[in-house]
Amino acid sequence: MSGANNNVILRFDNVSFHYGEDNKKKVILDEADFSIRENTKITIMGQNGAWKSTIFKMILGELTPQSGKINISAGVKIAISRQVIPRDQIEMTVREWFETAFDEKDYQLDKKISDVLREVNLNASLDKQLKNFSGGQQARLLLAYALIQKPDILLLDEPTNNLDKNGIGELITFLMMYEKTVVVISHDADFLNLFTEGVLYLNVMKQKVEQYRWDYNDVQDHIAAQIEKE
Repeated sequence: MSGANNNVILRFDNVSFHYGEDNKKKVILDEADFSIRENTKITIMGQNGAWKSTIFKMILGELTPQSGKINISAGVKIAISRQVIPRDQIEMTVREWFETAFDEKDYQLDKKISDVLREVNLNASLDKQLKNFSGGQQARLLLAYALIQKPDILLLDEPTNNLDKNGIGELITFLMMYEKTVVVISHDADFLNLFTEGVLYLNVMKQKVEQYRWDYNDVQDHIAAQIEKE
């Protein structure tokens, strides 16, 4: 696996997390351990209902584990390309929306937006409302919103949703060239198999995260056999 000798950029140490309390408690992770290295492309995999997005929320600091520790290297910036544009932002213009990616006013923002839109192959007026873009165009905007933040770790939540074949091809090319760490949740096996270097499998039976440095299809076959056995 390329990047196997790179520094660890993110680590979960004995992390336990659950929703609810007492008899209604839903355990997601039970003393889970895994690590992600710099400049690697990692897939988070799990059965439907495996709460994969919960791991993203913990990485982003939106959720706090009940025990254990999430270690992120000092100075590391994280950004996420979400599945959909939030409903309360859909009336915004492109410019207004990208302004929300920053804490302070950026006087170079228009140029930065134009540059990042070019990166995701989207030509758009900065005064156009988000609701007036197609689903595929919104998918590109979501990726651009994450990229404009210059993250060291890029989180992608179902990035191929709403993209046509050409759009998926462009995304694969982009990710293969992208030099930072990428962590992706997706059900698109063909897409994942083309660029994924390793898999984190959220095992709902054991509430653990199993780490594989294999080809995505090999991991998929291994896990399918494991589930059948269990």
